[in-house]
Amino acid sequence: MTHRLTVALHLLYASGLRISEAVAAKAGDLEWVSFPADEADGQAIDGWLLHVIGKGGRRREVPIPYEITSELSAYFDRRGLDTDLEDAENKAAHLLGKAPFEAAGPTATRRPPRPGLTVRAADGISASTLYDQIKAFFTDCAESLKAQGNERAERRFRQASTHWMRHTHASHAIAGGMPVQVAQQNLGHASLATTTVYVKTETRDRLRKVEAFWGKAEERRRVGG
Repeated sequence: MTHRLTVALHLLYASGLRISEAVAAKAGDLEWVSFPADEADGQAIDGWLLHVIGKGGRRREVPIPYEITSELSAYFDRRGLDTDLEDAENKAAHLLGKAPFEAAGPTATRRPPRPGLTVRAADGISASTLYDQIKAFFTDCAESLKAQGNERAERRFRQASTHWMRHTHASHAIAGGMPVQVAQQNLGHASLATTTVYVKTETRDRLRKVEAFWGKAEERRRVGG
């Protein structure tokens, strides 16, 4: 798996960005912010925000976990860019670069560009390029699951679209306790109703309670029988 794909998958899952938003993002769109302690919890907080222009030209700020910006910094270093994401010379550098590498990690090697093609370290990629790369990754996952005999998971990966990463982020974030209104702002949904589609907590609890009920019923039958 290439270094770019590793970074892209982590970025998409952590942020819920659309693919078009991810490939358009540049280091200059990142901002380090700090907030003093407030009455709510008495704790100061700082972190990274990514300024995004989404559907309909709507602007929003998406929090990016520190672990992801650390990965981006290492990825920038691999591309020959400054590791400081706020460095002035990085301002126009795309977060996901055109120059590919064979693998993530310190031993990663840069592939030579095709003859006649000049690849600058700051250059980005198209949404279709990232789409194809992620779909190929999903296909590889499906083949691996097929070899393990896990047909259900194999089918899910074969059917998965790149938008699945956004769905997964939303579902996991809300299930993990993120308020729906916060998820709506992060995802850039114009309507809260769109975001509530990802609220599965009630259904999950119902499944758990029915399974618990059925387990107790089975136990009573065994004891009574």
